[in-house]
Amino acid sequence: MKHKLFRPKPPEQNRSKRLEIRATEKEAKDIQFAADIRQMTVAEFMRRAALGRRADVRYEVEIVLALSNVISEIRDLHAAVVKTGILPPENEWRPIITKAIEAMKRIDK
Repeated sequence: MKHKLFRPKPPEQNRSKRLEIRATEKEAKDIQFAADIRQMTVAEFMRRAALGRRADVRYEVEIVLALSNVISEIRDLHAAVVKTGILPPENEWRPIITKAIEAMKRIDK
């Protein structure tokens, strides 16, 4: 007799219903970010939120994501500088520097 490693879920536990919502661009980004810092899919995050289940924030993940975004933006600007040979104006550097400072302050907490 062969033993199965996994047993199929009972039919009532299958997630067969699809739900749709409408959101603004900002809401969609905020929901995606909230799911990312919890290391969840958007569907799992929304399901937990709607049903009042725990969805703990993993702050170290939030910090890494924030710093990763800052690094990506700095790399993009660096590539632009190298390509053109002209430094970007102050108003392009300031938001990136501000984000970097905010990310560093989060680590300090």
